[in-house]
Amino acid sequence: MLTSVGLFLLFAFIAGGLPIAFALFTAGWLLVYLGTGDFSAANQLLVLTVEQSLRNYYLAVIPLFIIMGEVFARSGLVDDLFYFLIHRLKALRSGSLISVVIGNAIFAAATGVSIVSASLFGRVATPTLVKQGVREDFATGLIAGSSLLGMLIPPSILMIIYGLITDVSIGKLFLAGIVPGLLLAFAFIVYILVMGSRPFVRGFKTDAQQADLPVRAFEVKDLKGILSLLATIVAVLGGLYAGVVTVVEAAALGAAMAIVSAQAASRLRVEMIVNAFKSAVVVTSSIGMLFLGATFYSKALAYAGLQVTIQEFISRAQLEPWVLVILVSALVFVLGFFMDTVSTLTITIPIALPALNALGIDLIWFGVLVVLAAEMGLITPPVGLSVLALKASLPPDLNIPLGRIYRGSLPFLFLSLSVYCFILFFPWLILR
Repeated sequence: MLTSVGLFLLFAFIAGGLPIAFALFTAGWLLVYLGTGDFSAANQLLVLTVEQSLRNYYLAVIPLFIIMGEVFARSGLVDDLFYFLIHRLKALRSGSLISVVIGNAIFAAATGVSIVSASLFGRVATPTLVKQGVREDFATGLIAGSSLLGMLIPPSILMIIYGLITDVSIGKLFLAGIVPGLLLAFAFIVYILVMGSRPFVRGFKTDAQQADLPVRAFEVKDLKGILSLLATIVAVLGGLYAGVVTVVEAAALGAAMAIVSAQAASRLRVEMIVNAFKSAVVVTSSIGMLFLGATFYSKALAYAGLQVTIQEFISRAQLEPWVLVILVSALVFVLGFFMDTVSTLTITIPIALPALNALGIDLIWFGVLVVLAAEMGLITPPVGLSVLALKASLPPDLNIPLGRIYRGSLPFLFLSLSVYCFILFFPWLILR
């Protein structure tokens, strides 16, 4: 009964417009108070939770990886990467489209935030694709869909949040996300190659016509910055895979190498560094509040006996593990229609965690699945944040309606769902 009250309070506060972090804090505090009738007990649990959570060493990972991604994005090195890929792949009919996917996959390994990818490639790639005759809905749908790689290929901010809430290894989560991320990128590229010669991309210029299009010139000197970007990614992911560095050390290494890369390309500016640090502070603060709220609410639910309630329910319902995985993933996906991915995880994971543990579900495997489910919500209406970020980044002369972008994203949503099902039924792909 008390657990039901706690769940009702949380969703009532959210429906009433209370910020999600404060809804988690308030619902958790009231749950403890209603269970004990003692103000001091609720206050003590709150203080203890905040104190213990802020001592978590892995919280430092978030601002460091954000700084790495911000420096690469603000320095223009990602722009250089995209134009380099276009020039190298221009012999292919769909080379520019493939460049978007590969560019997003590489940038995903340098930022971990899908919305940043959508915004950056929306500004840089959309005008180029439209000039080449690609339909606007397909061009923007591709960019929005490819941005999903940002939270799947490490370093992923969403995986960090999931790891902190569930207390599983963030490094193992990162490594588990590599194969699904590459599989998703491969699925997008195959789809592009199939559709590139079909009417869906009608009006696409021939190879000779593409060569004459006004695309920003790529200069050999730009290679220095691109090679530095790639070296940073190899150092971070290679160090993690080899066990040479911890996740926090890898994040610090990535942030430092990003700044060195910008300097090597003569792009380092004081204003750029200041803005990168400001973004890191803002994003880390908002994520930190959600993490603290989710941790406190999880402890309050445990105090109210949620684990016992769930175990009794599972025993009566004889629930299969894969059914629970699909149910939780579906809930996360639907919540993604209306809120951001971090909020969906901080709401659902504390509630689902006791059931996941009770059924012995591997939390690394489930983490990859639930992150992919949350990511798919980024390109679904009405609050598909990747689509909104892409729309906001478009040049003034490209007035593409939101409806067309959402429609163009649908094929990539279905491809993401296909990869989800593949990982669901073949967990050995990531559990080796």
